[in-house]
Amino acid sequence: MKTVFSRTMAIVMLLALLLTGCSGTSDTPGPDNTQATQTPEVTAEPDATQAPVITREPLEKPEIIDDSYRNYYEIFVYSFYDSDGDGYGDLNGVIQKLDYVADMGYTGIWFMPVHPSPTYHKYDITDYYGIDPKYGTLDDMKNLIKEAHARNIDIILDLVVNHTSSMHPWFREACAEIAKNGEPSGQYKDYYNFQQSYANGYTQVGSTGWYYEGRFWSGMPDLNLDSTVVRDEIKNIMKYWFDLGVDGYRLDACTSYYTGSVDKNIEFLNWLSTTAHELKPDCFLVGEAWENADPLIRRYYDSGLDSFFIFTAATGEGSIVTGPMSFSARNCGLKFNELLLKLQSTYDVGIPSMFLGNHDTARAANFLRKSMPNRVKTGAGILAMMPGALFTYYGEEIGMIGTGEDPNKRIAMLWDQMDSEGYCTKAPDGATVNKDSYYFESVKEQLEDDDSILNYYKQAMYLRNLNPEIARGRVEVLNGLNGVTAGDQVSVTRRSWNGSSVIVVYNLNSDENETVKLDKSILGYGKTSGVLPVSPSYIPEINLETGEFVLPPYTIMILR
Repeated sequence: MKTVFSRTMAIVMLLALLLTGCSGTSDTPGPDNTQATQTPEVTAEPDATQAPVITREPLEKPEIIDDSYRNYYEIFVYSFYDSDGDGYGDLNGVIQKLDYVADMGYTGIWFMPVHPSPTYHKYDITDYYGIDPKYGTLDDMKNLIKEAHARNIDIILDLVVNHTSSMHPWFREACAEIAKNGEPSGQYKDYYNFQQSYANGYTQVGSTGWYYEGRFWSGMPDLNLDSTVVRDEIKNIMKYWFDLGVDGYRLDACTSYYTGSVDKNIEFLNWLSTTAHELKPDCFLVGEAWENADPLIRRYYDSGLDSFFIFTAATGEGSIVTGPMSFSARNCGLKFNELLLKLQSTYDVGIPSMFLGNHDTARAANFLRKSMPNRVKTGAGILAMMPGALFTYYGEEIGMIGTGEDPNKRIAMLWDQMDSEGYCTKAPDGATVNKDSYYFESVKEQLEDDDSILNYYKQAMYLRNLNPEIARGRVEVLNGLNGVTAGDQVSVTRRSWNGSSVIVVYNLNSDENETVKLDKSILGYGKTSGVLPVSPSYIPEINLETGEFVLPPYTIMILR
């Protein structure tokens, strides 16, 4: 994708659009047609009282509120940035890219496991207090946390306590005691779930008559979470990393803590949440409760945990793609309203954590249809307009692809060329990586392209940070109310928080302009607080005096 207008021209056009009474002449094509449009005539200097506008170069950095409603960036260190040329990503590589993360508008990082492990994915941990040697040292992690905090980026680590590695010293010693004494004994006898009969999900301990629970696979023995000594270990692990400056945890496999028992899972999460907040009152805990229905996820909030991922909205089968992004629907704006209200009524406690895809799912560009770049951007736009915390998997911002086998979803971040500095050449075992593995251009190329997916993500995050009511506010649907005229393809909502409110207008028509009329005397807005077209070539017509707005396909407008 190459930009239709120069960077300077794009800035001038969008600034001009936000003058009171200014409008542009539009001959807007469909969303994936790059036909140019006429440039509005600039007749006056921009109004200095206007809020900063969304351009391809933000005018200022928004103030970041110090709470948990952040924009989190999920990093798989193994494949992110190789700083020492050994083929593996490392913590020093992440440090080198912290300015990039911050500049993209991300205010938090979720690290997939960074601890020693025999596998590439590292969800089978052998030392909860260490750093995998491929990634660096403990001092590297301390430095990373310090540098991240200097950029107002919070750090959350994956906390994997459903199971350990079968190579963990706890497990190896427990099994050695069984082989030696014919029964569980010694210091670690209560750390795992041992029994003397085979059952589904259990594996034999050597040639003994004992079996251990390992529901995921034999290399991941399940911890005995009823054990007070195991809970003490978990408390000590959390305290250790909190003391080093970590801000919170992503809790892996919450629904598997006690197989088949939601009540016991919730009880354990309640203990974990209470314990964590006693150690660090302002910590952020987000759980992976992978359920396919909102009431099932909502039930887990009874644990008191801060947040859970909303799996029902994510992936190609989720309510974002099948609702407001549906190809067949002619009322995508109303469907977005329905989704927002459903989330608000269902998740009446805690913080919803919204995402499109992660390391366990197909990448967003795959299910959003990579052949339609503006549709990929629109997925990011919808995500940015959702309530709660927000999570983006590394590489989504450049439209990286990956589906099928797990390693293919975790290939190296494309910073420049595949053989360039920082590229992680040692792809996860089983991944097939070649030039066809990257459908879109690299970070370097996309940063220079005003019409790129990366620059759209950057502006969407900027818009979200600029208007904190979007993430935190209560949603009120304005479609159909007095003073609002908008078609079914347009979502018009008010987001109110902390005594202030914004009006979010989103044209979800993928093919045509939509005219929206908003009576200023009734709705009470006075200025724009950001306009984000899906491409610089799409020119909205904005008239704040008359309250009439012509929005091209997939355009977001914020009024304050």
